[in-house]
Amino acid sequence: MLNRSVLTVKAKKPFHDWLQQLPEASGMTLDELNEDGVAYLLPDLDEDDDLETLLPQCFDLLFEEELGAWQPDESRWPKERDLATFQAWFEVQLRSIVIDLVDAPLKDDQS
Repeated sequence: MLNRSVLTVKAKKPFHDWLQQLPEASGMTLDELNEDGVAYLLPDLDEDDDLETLLPQCFDLLFEEELGAWQPDESRWPKERDLATFQAWFEVQLRSIVIDLVDAPLKDDQS
């Protein structure tokens, strides 16, 4: 068991609508977009932690990751990127238990 939590992110219709203006995603359906959602590792949760306490602390980074994966040019990102917009654009789920079934060290390709 890892000392991490997992947050999964799936797109909702407003994000899909924004994506349709990008050539890379033009014609992609919302279902196709969500076939392989993103999972983010977070610090291990405390007993009192839940989505309502965690999301305000990390939504901006999640928003940037989701937008940047499709459009690296920040000038083409939506101007409004507050918590309410994030919640309208994405469905998130929090999992507090992460079990590593691989008998090999974790490797970070960014380091």
